[in-house]
Amino acid sequence: MDVKRIAVSGRLAPYVRAFTLVEAHEETTRTLVPETGLVLGIRYRGSATQLDGSEERLLPGHTLTGMRTSARRMRTSAGGGAVLVAFREAGAARFFAEPLHELFGQTLSLADLLPHRVLDRVSSQVAEAGTDALRMGLIEQFLLARLRPREPDAIVAAAVEAIQAARGSVRMGALARQLHLSQDAFEKRFRAQVGSTPKQLASLVRVRHAMASYRPGSSLSRLALDAGYFDQSHFIREFRAVTGEAPRRFFHRAEHC
Repeated sequence: MDVKRIAVSGRLAPYVRAFTLVEAHEETTRTLVPETGLVLGIRYRGSATQLDGSEERLLPGHTLTGMRTSARRMRTSAGGGAVLVAFREAGAARFFAEPLHELFGQTLSLADLLPHRVLDRVSSQVAEAGTDALRMGLIEQFLLARLRPREPDAIVAAAVEAIQAARGSVRMGALARQLHLSQDAFEKRFRAQVGSTPKQLASLVRVRHAMASYRPGSSLSRLALDAGYFDQSHFIREFRAVTGEAPRRFFHRAEHC
């Protein structure tokens, strides 16, 4: 499987963290670890199936995946190709009017959210594009046309920045007080803009930081300490909850991203 991550620049950079082009030369099954923002996908070749225990769900050609706190298994057909748009934590709120917490844990067809004529046009154009550069240009045009002229929520932006700066190790009550909000008001505002609670995002940030810090032979106790966990058992519990596997087993496998 070829995975190309492409940096985002220009007007989309404040809202989109990365573009990813994925092409499978043979049928491939991967574990998808939850992202810290919503993910939009447009498949231009082949098919993808979400695996949930004994259940299988064939995914539509264009999807929006809400925030989630556990990994997914995905099987991509041989010859499959897709463009993925990973939004920043509060980035998707600039493109979709729906309260994002309503999408939590779901992978929806974009046809449930956008006009069919818009999706049909961009899907056919991306499928017919002959190069990656052309595909990315079409996706950028599609997103820029969706970009809503609204000011970002400064409170939510400050909260996300604080969570990222602390690598997820932050007390939500203290953060709410720092932002001069009650915890209930803070969480309601955050969920609508980000798609998860602040605590759920912080958990993902911590696990993602541990994943990025891991090197072959790393001590789990040192990894846990560096990621802000009180002890190794707490780290293993949270890591398993997010990825579905204990750290050692997870890191020894290659089919995750």
